[in-house]
Amino acid sequence: MKILFVQKEGGIFGAENYQLKVIPGLMAKGVEVEFLRLYTDYQGGKGGAFIERLNALGVKTFEVNIGKYPTPRVLKKIKKIANGGNYDIVHTHLIHADLHLALIKTFMKLEPALVSTKHGYDNTFTSKFGFDASKQSSTPYFLISKWAEKRMCASFTISNGLRNFFIATGLTKPEKMRLIHYGFDMPDNYLSKGKKEFKKASKQVIIAGRLVAFKGHRFLIEAMKMVVRVFGSEVKLLIAGTGALEATLKEQVEILGLSEHIDFLGYSTEVGALMANSDAVVVPSISEGFGVVFLEAFSAKTPVIAWDVPAGNELMEHGKTGYLVQPYDVTSLGQQIISVLNDPEGQTSVTEAAYEKLKSYFNLERMVDETISFYKDALS
Repeated sequence: MKILFVQKEGGIFGAENYQLKVIPGLMAKGVEVEFLRLYTDYQGGKGGAFIERLNALGVKTFEVNIGKYPTPRVLKKIKKIANGGNYDIVHTHLIHADLHLALIKTFMKLEPALVSTKHGYDNTFTSKFGFDASKQSSTPYFLISKWAEKRMCASFTISNGLRNFFIATGLTKPEKMRLIHYGFDMPDNYLSKGKKEFKKASKQVIIAGRLVAFKGHRFLIEAMKMVVRVFGSEVKLLIAGTGALEATLKEQVEILGLSEHIDFLGYSTEVGALMANSDAVVVPSISEGFGVVFLEAFSAKTPVIAWDVPAGNELMEHGKTGYLVQPYDVTSLGQQIISVLNDPEGQTSVTEAAYEKLKSYFNLERMVDETISFYKDALS
């Protein structure tokens, strides 16, 4: 079986990290995989770390500059690659790839079968409404997504919450969309516990991810007022990541008088070790297509606190593998953080159960096997 992955890439985030895990896994099972990277000059440009890492894995890669809008010239370039490699399947990821390949299938000739993975949805929408299907209107993003999805032979999402949203909004039909949870062979982050250089305070809380609206940093910063009132100088929040909201969040911290208790770390390659030496990992996202940060925390054997929304409430069971809080209730969030920080010994059963779930279910082999099964079904 030979597959061409197609995706627009301008930085290594969730979907890109997925590619870097699943592609070697597929290749190890005998599936031949090549990658077509779509890019723009204003976001990422040609080449870069992602292509270099794919090449280092032995993956043959192509690149096409798609510009701002699809054009016949660009579509012809993509078609030549897709039809010229003896592929059984073209597998698209994210909306730009979905649209370009759907256009080729509709108005040109696409020889391989066309399938898609949905890693998330429109950030503008989810930042406001999460996965509340009742709020979806006929926006350009919605209409493009629906039109492209109709051209797919099959597709799958990475969480039930995302799949339910696609079905409830009419973006797809239940029989056409499968669920395949992410599964990664995570490093054992917990082995870093006790390394003093990753411990910034006696009671340490961490949030990791891009500084963008749907990640919900503002809720956690607000909740830290309560936490600081209880623990004072003992407690500190670490914010790992970069993004467009950095200045806004720093201003919020200053206004609330929390500058001594909140550190902005920027991009960090040591997130796993920082989690392992923290007392709680907080994921206050309004919604997550999946949320790899949960798996990183499970691997660190550090308790996770999140809103009771997709996909956190799909990956964790409250009080057993993590903690789920009434959505967007800052007081409840603060109270749950305080409860966890007050009872470090009581977290062992929760973190061990989460770690066991990571190893037994959220693993690479299961994800790869389900993906191969998906391909076989799509071809048949």
